Amino acid sequence: MQKSMIEGNTLKLILNFSIPLLLGNLFQQFYNVVDAAIVGQTLGSKALAAVGASSSVQFLILGFCMGICQGFAIMVSQSYGAKRLDEMQTYIYAGAVWTAITAFVISILVVVFCADILHILQVNHEIFKDAYAYLVVIFAGIPFTLLYNYLSAILRAIGDSKTPFFFLAFSAVLNIGLDFFCILVLKWGCAGAAIATIFAQAVSGILCLLLIAFKVNVLHVPKSSRYMDKKHSIKLLAMGVPMGLQFSITAIGSMVMQSANNALGTIYVSGFTAGMRIKSLMMCPFDALGAAVSTFLS
Repeated sequence: MQKSMIEGNTLKLILNFSIPLLLGNLFQQFYNVVDAAIVGQTLGSKALAAVGASSSVQFLILGFCMGICQGFAIMVSQSYGAKRLDEMQTYIYAGAVWTAITAFVISILVVVFCADILHILQVNHEIFKDAYAYLVVIFAGIPFTLLYNYLSAILRAIGDSKTPFFFLAFSAVLNIGLDFFCILVLKWGCAGAAIATIFAQAVSGILCLLLIAFKVNVLHVPKSSRYMDKKHSIKLLAMGVPMGLQFSITAIGSMVMQSANNALGTIYVSGFTAGMRIKSLMMCPFDALGAAVSTFLS
């Protein structure tokens, strides 16, 4: 599973490592596009508007969560590259604890203030109920999102970008099937689309956990390394928090724009939602190359 990132041709190493990341990002954005298409085609334009009315705040919150996981993994990859395995295992444990704390605190806060967030975004009363049902499920599922992102990040930290891609591809296909099941069979509406997404994320995270538990011994944390101290926590947070802010800070401008767009009505929100899905798809190569380079340099 693990692969050396410090031996061989630099450009070839980066490209070989980034290709699975790119494919994984494309799969993730593809099922976001399909998700929107299924909602729009089965539930109508108002439901599509409800799903997309809060995309900027989702990007803000989830982007921060994904960013800190990648930042934590940089400390793991540095220790792994230097062959300081005891230190690496301590970082893995401390990173897992901080990821769990982040998941708990953020998910509680955003679920409690979900309605207020939608009011700030000026979500139209016609779609408010569906937008709330969708967003509160997405926010409640943040622990599952972080589970996949942290475990996939530490797998990539030891040079394995292919396995997280395979799990993400599987979850993307699963999400599409669950969308149809939750929306058409169970009649759960917009909340069903969110449940399908979170369930698929949970499956990919559990698959990463099972892989690490049974196949990737180097990532096992012995009892001697299961401790938290100030030194490791400061280094993790000093790397993770700025990375999280880097991932999410541009969403503040998007929130201002989306708030203005939401005030125009559901048709405009539907168009904005479709456009944002396509934009995210086009950004995939840059996100993948950035993640690959940061891991390689670490």
